[in-house]
Amino acid sequence: MNAPTDLADLTSTALATLVEHVLDDPERREPATLATVQSAISAGLIEDLIRQGELDEAERDAIEEELDNLITEYGEDVAAVHVLRFRASRPMSALIRQLAARRVDLDHPVTLIEVREAIDAGVPAELVGDGVIDAEEEDGLAPEADELIRMHGEEALAEEIIGAEGDSPGV
Repeated sequence: MNAPTDLADLTSTALATLVEHVLDDPERREPATLATVQSAISAGLIEDLIRQGELDEAERDAIEEELDNLITEYGEDVAAVHVLRFRASRPMSALIRQLAARRVDLDHPVTLIEVREAIDAGVPAELVGDGVIDAEEEDGLAPEADELIRMHGEEALAEEIIGAEGDSPGV
């Protein structure tokens, strides 16, 4: 089931903190879902974050209830990243917009793996040449694309993470 675009607006800061830790786990190999977050809670992540002072003991039950409500409402397969306020950097957004504008088959939107392939093919250099992005911004696109793929998966729609004009880096 798809999460609403405003799901991050419905999420508490405490749950967002927990989700950030799940997404930052270097051992995770698949894009995290709400079920992944629930598993991390079962494995003791809340307790770890309380010990580290990142969460308050009083938030434990509220976090678990909030997550249960989200799973009930939207399903356990919703990407966990949807509960965070994240947008692509300005240069990445410009690249995605350019790729979308070049798209011939409008029934198949640009995916993150296609963004990564475009970076490898030199499209950012064209954007630098056209004055759309600065030369020093070009080097950050590949690592940002890799992180986006790690967070969302290769087949995630790139246009769903475009930031507003002037957004700062989101990763």
